[in-house]
Amino acid sequence: MIDHLRAIQGVIIAIFFEELEDGKVRVSMRSKDERADVCEICLRFKGGGHKLAAGARVPGALDDVANRVIAAAVESVKSLDR
Repeated sequence: MIDHLRAIQGVIIAIFFEELEDGKVRVSMRSKDERADVCEICLRFKGGGHKLAAGARVPGALDDVANRVIAAAVESVKSLDR
């Protein structure tokens, strides 16, 4: 699923969220641009991976986790313009 999202024209970072039964949210991230390092983003949430593919299991409610992760991804993409 995540690779289909990444294939959309204009997408730099694709993020997929899955709510887990243990009160965590599984976050999968893919990037098309090595400057948008998704591993760096996932490390903020105690996850890992590499520049173009990373993930994390984040405790919390889906809406809260999604808002925090999306904010971090937006910050990363905005820094590409600098």
